[in-house]
Amino acid sequence: MNTTNQNMNVTKEYIDTAGHKSGMFIESTNLNNPVLLFVHGGPGFPQYAHVKASGLSWANHFTVCYWEQRGTGMSYNASTQGEITLERIVADGLEVVNHLKQKYNQEKIYLCGHSWGSLVSSIMASRQPEHFLAYIGIGQLGRHYESNRDTYDFLLETAIERGDEKAEKHIRSVKFNKGFYKSQEYRKLLGRYLNKYGGGTKREGYSSWEGMKDIIECKHYTWKERLNILKGIFSSYQALGESLANTDATVMAPRFEIPVFIVHGVYDYQTSYKEAKRFYESIDATSKQMYTFEHSAHSPFVEEQERFMEVLVGDVVGVVK
Repeated sequence: MNTTNQNMNVTKEYIDTAGHKSGMFIESTNLNNPVLLFVHGGPGFPQYAHVKASGLSWANHFTVCYWEQRGTGMSYNASTQGEITLERIVADGLEVVNHLKQKYNQEKIYLCGHSWGSLVSSIMASRQPEHFLAYIGIGQLGRHYESNRDTYDFLLETAIERGDEKAEKHIRSVKFNKGFYKSQEYRKLLGRYLNKYGGGTKREGYSSWEGMKDIIECKHYTWKERLNILKGIFSSYQALGESLANTDATVMAPRFEIPVFIVHGVYDYQTSYKEAKRFYESIDATSKQMYTFEHSAHSPFVEEQERFMEVLVGDVVGVVK
C-alpha cells in the first residue's frame, strides 16, 4: 500500500523473517534521505500511531522505518511466530536492516531504539556495527530491576510529597522484590500512579485511553492489526518479562564501534534516568553523548520535539558527516 499525504510517501510492507511475516511502515518526504530504523518499546507495543499523533517531523529528514516486532501488530501471527525471545527479535531486526539497506541502496543506516527497543537495538548495534552510521537510544534501558526500584521509590516519595495518604498506603502495601515483573499488584501500581505522577509515557501524563485512541484513529491499520497490538502487548510481556527483568544492557551491549547518542527525560521512571546514565557511563564507543531533556519523562522525542530534532539533525548527522 502506498499513499501520499502532503508530500509524505507512506509504505506499508512485509518481509519474511525466518518463515514469519514481519510488517513495517516506511515514511519519507524524500526517499534519497538517509534511512533510520526505529525499534519500538513495550515489549509488544508498536509506536507508529503515537508518533504520528504527536506530529514528529523526522520523516522530513530521514526515510523512517517503523518495524513492528514479532508477536505484535502487523507482525502478530500465533501460527508462525513461534517462541518470542530477545534473541529472536534481535535476529529479526538485523534481517529488517539488511532489507532496508538493499531496498534503498544504502551501505549503512541510522538505528534508533526506544525503551525495550533500546535494549534490542543496543544489542544489534554492538554486535554488528558495520550496518550502522550511529545508534540513538531514547528512554535507554539499563538494568530493569534497578530501574523499577527507582520507579517504586519515586511513586512512594511523590505520594508522600503530595500528601496522598491513600496512595501512600497502597504503595507501601505492595512489597517490591525480584519478582516484580510477574506481580499483578505492582503492575496495578504502575497503571494507577506512574502517569498520574508524571513519570510515565509523558510528563503531563498519557492515559491508556489516549494510547487506544491513537491506535484506533491511525488509518493505516486494519481492525485486525489494531486487535493484534492489544494481543501483542499481553503476550509479548508474558514471553519476555523474565528475560527483561534479569537483563543488564551494559553486559549485552558493552562496546559500540559507532557513535552513540543517549536521549533521556529527567522525569523518566519507566526506564529511570539513573540507569540510563549508568549505561552511558559504562559503555565504550567511538564517541558518545548523553542529552538530558529537562521537561520530559519517557518520550522526549515526542515531548520536546524541537530540541530532539536539533539533536538528531544537528548533532547526530553532524557527527556522522
